[in-house]
Amino acid sequence: MTEEPAVSRRRKLTPERERELLHVTAQLVGEVGYEQVTMAAVAQRAKCSTATLYRQWESKPRLVISAWKALSTETRKDLSSIDTGSLRGDLMEVARFRVADDPAKEPFTSLPAAIAQDEALMEIVREILIHPVLRDLAQIFERAVARGEIAAGNPVIELADQILLAPWIAHMIVHGTEATPELMEAIVELVLLPALTARPATA
Repeated sequence: MTEEPAVSRRRKLTPERERELLHVTAQLVGEVGYEQVTMAAVAQRAKCSTATLYRQWESKPRLVISAWKALSTETRKDLSSIDTGSLRGDLMEVARFRVADDPAKEPFTSLPAAIAQDEALMEIVREILIHPVLRDLAQIFERAVARGEIAAGNPVIELADQILLAPWIAHMIVHGTEATPELMEAIVELVLLPALTARPATA
């Protein structure tokens, strides 16, 4: 009798079970901090094997960052849902998104320090959290180009993510608090939109 291949014997997690494991992960990170969380501890509390966790997420960093993203998308919309029909409307929604209250971030307050010291963890943060945001921003600008609101070759398009992120990061470093919605909206209104919509100077 031929043994069934191992891959086909693996049970795929249901969406409900996957969500449950991610919630357990977030709960543990909130209780003991990122550094102290182990795959074994998550498996014990979730009543699963560590093999299940490694098969699904490969490593603790990928599991924890996936949990962070999953909880965030449960408590607020992501950028892919933004489509107001105008560039200004979309960017204002982006500005509000950056500073929106996010209850899901509470369990993960220990992560920034870990990310600052671990380049491999930072790479996973870029892959799971940052790159999707950049793709969603790119779609916003593609729609604006298609509507004729901005020129396709405008170099500011490539700088827009930094223009939006820099004030948020700088405010946190300088003042120790998140940038206000009013500040982020002003950045859009007074800096980003004028730069994106400016007409080239004629000779």
